Amino acid sequence: MDRVNFQLGERKYVCIKITSSCREPFEVASAKYVLRNGSQEEARGDCEIRQTGDAEVMLSALIQPMIKGTVYTLEYTYTIGQEILIYEVKVNVT
Repeated sequence: MDRVNFQLGERKYVCIKITSSCREPFEVASAKYVLRNGSQEEARGDCEIRQTGDAEVMLSALIQPMIKGTVYTLEYTYTIGQEILIYEVKVNVT
């Protein structure tokens, strides 16, 4: 699981790169994110989807965690064909 660091008050993009394991072309049809502090949802929205190659896509979520000293979970949910995939990133706020 990836980790990113924020200072309280920062608003910035957190990006993940999705690559085809078999190097075949693919397209992400939709992508959303949820920012959680434990079980509490703080923010949600649509991800920016950028096709960077036939077999590579970048998903970006613009977030601004609001509580210092907290470790958030940023959950990406995205669709490729018939599949729904989930990926999590930990967000440390100092």
